[in-house]
Amino acid sequence: MNSTLIKQALNEITQESMTNGSMSSLWEMLPDYVAGSQWVGEIADLAEQLSDYFTDGEDVQDYRLSDYCAEIADCETQDYYSNINKRVQELSLWAYPALDVSVAELGTHNAGTITSLNSLYLYCAMRESLDSIAGYVARRVEEQEEELANA
Repeated sequence: MNSTLIKQALNEITQESMTNGSMSSLWEMLPDYVAGSQWVGEIADLAEQLSDYFTDGEDVQDYRLSDYCAEIADCETQDYYSNINKRVQELSLWAYPALDVSVAELGTHNAGTITSLNSLYLYCAMRESLDSIAGYVARRVEEQEEELANA
């Protein structure tokens, strides 16, 4: 994939576009627990962070996009414990069985404290959201490449 097209697709994801209806296809791709006004800023911020990983004109392999998503999700949990706990509550991450399954798959046996468990919930939520953003971007890049080829 062309990094310039990736950045263009990511730059389309803003707080305004997330609320004016132009990102309905992205909203459909996001996990069910990603809903509400609090998530608008989160998704726009994640897209901006992901965009920072790319330099115009590079050829990007799909696995690199996935690696970047994992790195950003991990960075989201590198915060002061009270901020992590606050975000988990604000985003209502404790209220979705599908997210419980994702956390359990990571192995909650290492989550000896509520902060550790909240970090796992935040990581899974951010990783799944980023994976959805990456899927949206891949689709947009493919569409843009087809348009360029047909022009």
